[in-house]
Amino acid sequence: MRINNLCLCVLLACFFTQTTNTSARVVRSSTAQRCGVDSEKSATRIFANSDGKHGWHEYRNVKEVPELVLGFGQFAKFWTGTHGMVLIRLEEPGEDFAAYSDYCFDKDGHLVALKFELRTAWGWGYRKEGAVTNDELTPQISEFLNGRSKQTIFPMP
Repeated sequence: MRINNLCLCVLLACFFTQTTNTSARVVRSSTAQRCGVDSEKSATRIFANSDGKHGWHEYRNVKEVPELVLGFGQFAKFWTGTHGMVLIRLEEPGEDFAAYSDYCFDKDGHLVALKFELRTAWGWGYRKEGAVTNDELTPQISEFLNGRSKQTIFPMP
């Protein structure tokens, strides 16, 4: 993870926290679950840095986001969750891979969970996910996976 991505997530979490909706939600990952977010639903806010040169801009919906320059462009989705939690997903497409990072922040802006997934053009991927305590990631999942089916190929110890 590049430090500028973490800085972006911290800034977004601190400055853009909105009223929490505590309705029941379906969740897809333990990071989203920890935040009380259904990341399959539309994000509360959407940001992109399409070419890595002109900075971040907010967009009203995904369709407005310009095409990202492979290897440089980044796309961020922002959801508010239960109890003031915030989930930020950062998507970074490359020519032969795409990286996805989910950051869950508590109401005080502390990182409490992290998910990282790398998908390659060669049909495999890697995923690591877990809680963050005392600034340290405790992986609950660390595995290589089939990039198409997302089934585990090789779990990491």
